[in-house]
Amino acid sequence: MTMWEVTLSPKGQVTIPKEMREALDLRPGDQLIYSVVDGEVVVTPKNVDLKDLAGFLGNPPNGQASLEDIESAAVKAAGANVFDSLSDNHSDVAA
Repeated sequence: MTMWEVTLSPKGQVTIPKEMREALDLRPGDQLIYSVVDGEVVVTPKNVDLKDLAGFLGNPPNGQASLEDIESAAVKAAGANVFDSLSDNHSDVAA
């Protein structure tokens, strides 16, 4: 897992490091989703193909899932994927 350290500006802004933008194929105008998972901030590119989420929720027990249920599950899964990678053995922390 590669990590970068950034500084919060007085206006609450951060700059995404060039290496991170390249790794995530981020371009000007791309949208990001910020979420908090177990007290950690998770930033996920919003360029997820909805086909990748097909079958993710399985068969809902009470009929069709609401858009809120789907969004919550997708954000939770995106954050879980980030935290699953924390167990990787290597780390490149930029100072």
